[in-house]
Amino acid sequence: MTRLRRGLGNLCLIAVSVALCVGVFEVVLRAWPTLLGADFANGVRSRYTTREGGIFYRDPSLRMNFMIPGLKVPMYWNGYEWTHEADALGFRSRRPAIPADVVLLGDSFIYGHGVELEATVGHFLEQITGRPVANLARQGDSAYQQAYLLSSHIGLFRPRHVVYFYFENDIADLRAYLKEDAMRAFIREPLESIRYPPRMDVAEALRAREAKLASRPWHWPLTRRAYVVRAWNRLASAWPPARPSPAAAPAPASGTAASGGATAAAPAPPPNVSSSTAVDDERSIGWQYTKKAIAYMQYVSERHGARLLVVPITPTKPRHFEILRGIAEEHHLPFLDTSALPSDPTLWLANDGHFSPAGARRMAELVAGALASAR
Repeated sequence: MTRLRRGLGNLCLIAVSVALCVGVFEVVLRAWPTLLGADFANGVRSRYTTREGGIFYRDPSLRMNFMIPGLKVPMYWNGYEWTHEADALGFRSRRPAIPADVVLLGDSFIYGHGVELEATVGHFLEQITGRPVANLARQGDSAYQQAYLLSSHIGLFRPRHVVYFYFENDIADLRAYLKEDAMRAFIREPLESIRYPPRMDVAEALRAREAKLASRPWHWPLTRRAYVVRAWNRLASAWPPARPSPAAAPAPASGTAASGGATAAAPAPPPNVSSSTAVDDERSIGWQYTKKAIAYMQYVSERHGARLLVVPITPTKPRHFEILRGIAEEHHLPFLDTSALPSDPTLWLANDGHFSPAGARRMAELVAGALASAR
């Protein structure tokens, strides 16, 4: 019995020691998640999700994510911290600009990833023009969401100008929401016949989200939220380390942008960037869909007395710039030349690639100039 008690005591001591070590490691990781690298920190601290703590909820009928109205939370990505604040309509502003002189459609670049609200393109554009601006951009959006948001909100905002910002991952992002048959059906549909499924009531959608979160098993906080568990899963997935490919590309020459030499590095891809062999081919289904969506946005804008402006953000994809310019010319749409932006490294957040405050101001100045010439 004495030996048994000693054995049980040793086991309890070991269990307590392990639990204490795990607890300390959990506290350390929560305080300094970058100890395991930037990707780990992004994964555990990002709020770009529909899960608990995220800024989005899911609409099952539209198959789209929407930002939770009235939500104000701290955000993090790639070492940058900012405040996310959504208005009563679920867009990034303190209050809806109704009516608005300008409506902005875009993704995280125009949403204002990495910067405070006062350093976004929409805020600077309001300052420069002295007119109200409605920023409908959200992280991860592409032509699918942007065309819908314009059709569903243009009657509310009643703008004179609609600015469509294209980013170079938009073609690949379409595949995260639409299958090819859905894209082809949209392409075939006459402009006047395009319709979207009815949007789920926001309050109902949020209740469904809360009910889903409440139905999680008791062990979910430990198995899914604990930093030590996520760190273990990350290390386990990375082992054994990948063997180098014999066909790996040679390292870039010194002094080039890719090597971080004298030339400024090209902006890093933001979250949700996907790869596709067809993203540079204007005949691809993604580009056909985007072209039709632009035509539809033009149709909706003109029906409400507004003018559509096409603005490319293509720092590493000059081919996309040319495709967009061709689409704008075909539809007789104004097109903003942004080709000079990539040459100035101060316009981009270091180690991230989104607009810095200086980049957002510069873009707002370019847009303001284009709008002024169209008045």
